[in-house]
Amino acid sequence: MAAEPGPTTVAEHALLRRGTWVICPLVGALLLLLLRLASGWVAGLPWAPFQGVFELAASVADPWGTIGAVAIGAFIGFGFAGLFAKERLTVIVAPERLTLAIGDTEQHLDRDQVDAVFVDGKDFVVLDAAGAELVRRQSELDRKELRKAFTEHGYPWRDGDPHEYRLWDDDSSELPLRINALLADRERALRKRDHKEAALLRAELAERGIVVRDSQRRQYWRSVASS
Repeated sequence: MAAEPGPTTVAEHALLRRGTWVICPLVGALLLLLLRLASGWVAGLPWAPFQGVFELAASVADPWGTIGAVAIGAFIGFGFAGLFAKERLTVIVAPERLTLAIGDTEQHLDRDQVDAVFVDGKDFVVLDAAGAELVRRQSELDRKELRKAFTEHGYPWRDGDPHEYRLWDDDSSELPLRINALLADRERALRKRDHKEAALLRAELAERGIVVRDSQRRQYWRSVASS
């Protein structure tokens, strides 16, 4: 009897993971250097905002002014690299359990909870048997590697969302008033590019049995079977 395969880990490419720790500080240092070089000119413009900041930057003599700008920019870049690392998704697929590692946190799903796994645009998505989203997480994971990992361990991998959605508009009469109000609020958040508010409203809609997906700034919806 053949032994079951061990867990398979799918992570972002090592070059991408390590590259952010180099690229982000370089970009930060370059931006602050350019700001330093332009500070004298901007400080002379009476209509420019933040005059005090530019005057202070221009007042520091070289070489310390330039060295300080580069060092501060690199430090800020390291901070952004750290934030990216905390949001980076790693998927560990085992025959009996699925683990999602995001920064220092982990989410575990038993195999019998999972009814469909697929990638929707840049989102990694896991559905249960009722069609509710157990996971929807933006990632840079390779689709082919994900497909291989899940199919090798017998998970129901899909090439796309297996459910049908309907385009939402202001007078979707088949939806309750409260659901329409939440979708209207979410559409306004999308137009304002308020991604945090849109995500919170998506979660509230999910609690009420409505799954939402976005395409070309339009909202599409479906009901969860159990609702």
